[in-house]
Amino acid sequence: MKYFYTIISIFVMSYSLSANTDYKYATVDEHRGSQQRLAVEGGDIAYIDVGEGNPILLVHGLPTSSWLYRHMIADLAGRGYRVIAPDLLGYGASDKPQKYKQYKPEKQADRILALMDHLGISTWTHVMHDAGGLWSWEMMMKAPERVSRLVILNTIAYEEGFKPPVRFKRKGWLGKLIIGMYDKKLIGKAVISNTLRSGTNKHKFSKEEKRGYWLPMQEGCNKAIYQFFTSFADVEERMPEYHKMFETIDVPVQIIWGAKDKFLLADVQVPMLQKAFNVKDEDVHILEGAKHFIQEEKPKEIVEIICGGR
Repeated sequence: MKYFYTIISIFVMSYSLSANTDYKYATVDEHRGSQQRLAVEGGDIAYIDVGEGNPILLVHGLPTSSWLYRHMIADLAGRGYRVIAPDLLGYGASDKPQKYKQYKPEKQADRILALMDHLGISTWTHVMHDAGGLWSWEMMMKAPERVSRLVILNTIAYEEGFKPPVRFKRKGWLGKLIIGMYDKKLIGKAVISNTLRSGTNKHKFSKEEKRGYWLPMQEGCNKAIYQFFTSFADVEERMPEYHKMFETIDVPVQIIWGAKDKFLLADVQVPMLQKAFNVKDEDVHILEGAKHFIQEEKPKEIVEIICGGR
């Protein structure tokens, strides 16, 4: 009997260790090798699921994927979280269907819920960034009871202070032509390099780190990007409904924002979010010197803030 319990103990310890440490991200291939896949409406999505404990969902924006959170995933798992980090449809290693309507925020919201239902997770800490906020707001419009805590990272929430790099007309030829060339290797690399340079404060990226961002471009990510940059009229029309929803949310909320973000201005968006969600001053964290991609610039600081607010 003693031998039996020893074997069980070793098994449990081994499982717990592997659950927290089997995620690797030195290369894009390692990151993708840690992903699982789920069939959802529109195609298959890839996702990371590592660690044990309280679930935390990390939702990316664009033109990013779960790769954006690679510096945070193992750290959060090692601190007692079960970390879920999906590539939403059209991004990262997930399928990239041709039809632009597949990328509407409400459809991405349904996929988030489908993933968490598949994983048997009823409530979770919800972290979102950039356009991931739009998908998250739609998800919360459908099922606000699923979110037990909210962590807002440089997220689209208001027209004021939202400065996208480009805007295209939905039926215009220019936007379709320009973004249609993003899957060309040289152009895609140039777009990603410029995006990362604009979104960080002199942050240095290795070739492999950049590859994690431009590889999905070559695989067809431009379709989802085109849908976003031609949908601002729809987003702005929908925002008042989000704002009404904000005032009904009664869960702990943290706001973490890059002080120098040129796309989502901290001095405009943060006060509005703080007021709407009634966030205490101690739960608002402005990261000095950081811009838009704070997961690249300040991953350890973000993890500390999240873990300190649990």
